[in-house]
Amino acid sequence: MPILVSTHLFSNRRLHTALFDRMLHAGAEGFEIFCARQSFDYTNRGEMESLAAWFRQNPGRLHSLHAPMYSDDCWGRSGEPPLNLANPDHRQAVRSLEETERALAFAELAPFRYLVLHLGIGGEPDSEARSEAACAQLSRLRVKAKALGVHLLVENIPNGLSTPARLLQFLRQNRLDDVGICFDAGHAHLPIENYGGGSALESFEMVAARTLSTHLHDNHGERDEHLWPGEGTLPFDQLLPRMAQARGLPWLLELRDTPESETTFERLRQAIAQLRARL
Repeated sequence: MPILVSTHLFSNRRLHTALFDRMLHAGAEGFEIFCARQSFDYTNRGEMESLAAWFRQNPGRLHSLHAPMYSDDCWGRSGEPPLNLANPDHRQAVRSLEETERALAFAELAPFRYLVLHLGIGGEPDSEARSEAACAQLSRLRVKAKALGVHLLVENIPNGLSTPARLLQFLRQNRLDDVGICFDAGHAHLPIENYGGGSALESFEMVAARTLSTHLHDNHGERDEHLWPGEGTLPFDQLLPRMAQARGLPWLLELRDTPESETTFERLRQAIAQLRARL
């Protein structure tokens, strides 16, 4: 049961290889790179090659890439709309697909197993048009991903199309048998009326058979906070033993952006040790 870390932890500062060294020293066994351009500019060849060289020296450490949510480097504050593969506006959906493909191309330099995707954006209701748009873009993306040896995973996020139950239905209805799920425990802990799963444990039971990766973070059951485990109310003491039964399923910490300091890495070391103690 590998314990991994998402670079979401440093999503507002530029990634550099020393960060990965320090996370390894804290106990991380592998990584998911979170594609925010202010952190990892997947359009900058030099930056990509620098990180790829580190991963060549540390084979097997790059588990997954999280697809970008914005095309700018400031969380959409430039005025650029969020990337949205489920946008019924075909032009915007294709724009989102092309940006996702730019990030996916990192697999040519540094192989990784999974690309984690959001279908839609937070707070959107479900609709037939959004479902059709998402299916169309996934169908195109899976061709390029397969050629690069990458498996697509869709994540349960707080919107009408992406609750755990709805994602399962979407995948089955569209016969997307080669697309898996990234189970986000924090999102599943949110209330159903806020497009969460209503229960992290029940949600995992529902999607366990399709789940190939995870995101672990905490909240108080009201909003998406990406807290460290134990800071909120998510019942990890019930969820983690059940997740441990899925042999080989990684536990991947996706924590809120935190200033880089000695305290950060010590806290990460403690969090990883606490998770390992539950295996």
